[in-house]
Amino acid sequence: MAEAISAGDASAHFLNAIEPEKARDERPEVERFVDWVGAEREMNSLTGEEIDTYLRERFPDLLGDSGDDSDEGELDDAAASQIEPLRAFLAYASRLAFTEENLVPHLRLGEGAGGARGGAGAAAELGGKAYYVTLEGVASLEHELEELKGRRPEIARELRAAMADKDFRENAPLDAARDQQAHLEARIRVIEDQLRHAVIIDPETKGGRANVGSTVKVLNLSADREQTFQLVSPSEVDPADGKISVESPVGSAVIDHVPGDEVEVHAPAGAVRLRVLEVDG
Repeated sequence: MAEAISAGDASAHFLNAIEPEKARDERPEVERFVDWVGAEREMNSLTGEEIDTYLRERFPDLLGDSGDDSDEGELDDAAASQIEPLRAFLAYASRLAFTEENLVPHLRLGEGAGGARGGAGAAAELGGKAYYVTLEGVASLEHELEELKGRRPEIARELRAAMADKDFRENAPLDAARDQQAHLEARIRVIEDQLRHAVIIDPETKGGRANVGSTVKVLNLSADREQTFQLVSPSEVDPADGKISVESPVGSAVIDHVPGDEVEVHAPAGAVRLRVLEVDG
């Protein structure tokens, strides 16, 4: 089931996740499409037929409405270049499960245009840098990013105040402000990179196998004790709420497994055998 999000919110989501300079270049084409479908229109209701209609209106000289064979070809290089921001937007929407299907193939860009919904497809599309995360995790990252960017003016003021002291040799406040700024900007870069490469793996893509977002019940075969947890990205870990990282010993052991599988967890205290009992989501 795709996430219910409007075209307007989805476009803002996408443009905020890419570099500012690139966002300025891509905004006009993305907003043109959003205006066409309607900013309040839910992304999960868009269809491939509508993408085809949009293309026919966008490039009437290339794609007429006669319905004959001349309408069935791919876009030429010039049109493909113009439509690239929309391709990137729809690919992003697919990776984050904002759309019910991958709509990129309907852009007539040929094979390899991208938009994989998750799993190995998204990893390949993103050059192996896919960051698997839940929708809640994406929202949390966006909230943290907004807060961090909001701290920039405060740290800039602290830097200016510290630099008012011309003796930089023994200026502890200046050193502290510089360290704060460095840590802040480093964290902002990390989150922006994670959002650019975010991938939501929906239940259909998982095929019943445990992955990010899945709630998993296991049986510890040594202790004869059951445990239930949710697999999440490293940034979402909350042991008190039963959320463990897919990169933890238990998470990495059960990922991609189905009920009935037995796995071995290599923990600091020694190897532990687990049987996967249930995978939900």
